[in-house]
Amino acid sequence: MSQTHRSRHLMMGAFVILWISITAAGLWWFQGNTVRPFLGQDDDPMQVQTAYLTSRLTPVLQQIGADEPVAMIHFWNPSCLCNQVSRRHFQGLINSQTADTMRRIVVTPSSTTDSQIQEFEQLNQGFNMEVIRLSLDDFSIPASPAVALFQNTRDQGYRLSYFGAYGFGALCTLSDDNFFPNMVSKMMSGRYGPFINVAGSGCFCAWGS
Repeated sequence: MSQTHRSRHLMMGAFVILWISITAAGLWWFQGNTVRPFLGQDDDPMQVQTAYLTSRLTPVLQQIGADEPVAMIHFWNPSCLCNQVSRRHFQGLINSQTADTMRRIVVTPSSTTDSQIQEFEQLNQGFNMEVIRLSLDDFSIPASPAVALFQNTRDQGYRLSYFGAYGFGALCTLSDDNFFPNMVSKMMSGRYGPFINVAGSGCFCAWGS
């Protein structure tokens, strides 16, 4: 092997080692800063109780006149890096239903700017979603991204069927994208839940952080 070829191999080896080191450091930083329990020890457990969620979110549904059989509320903190991790499940859910069967609502902290909302709407054009700001005094949850699904029972009002994470795990590796669409189908055919899914760790951010 010539000196030139040996030098090239050494440079390639050094590049590979550097790339692996940078990738490992990035993953370590990501996990250290974003992987956390959905419901931490210092969080208020009342924020994930059915009574609290129903009492705080039913006025939102009534305000916008959600008459569809199912109402989906996506909890979005624009500064959270984990939004991209849950995006596949979020899009799978909104793609699974038409506007006639499921109302799509986005709740975001009151600190969210108009430009952040406009960017979100541009990324989700065609899905007819309503973005609503809520102050931390009016509503708070332990972590986001998260989703709530309500059944519209017509005669008995809105009934919470699901609240919690889109999935758990450092990279949210839930392989079954039909989990939430199947849940919505069950909700439309009869009573479902409430299923409160907050026991686990994954990529989450504090609400309103």
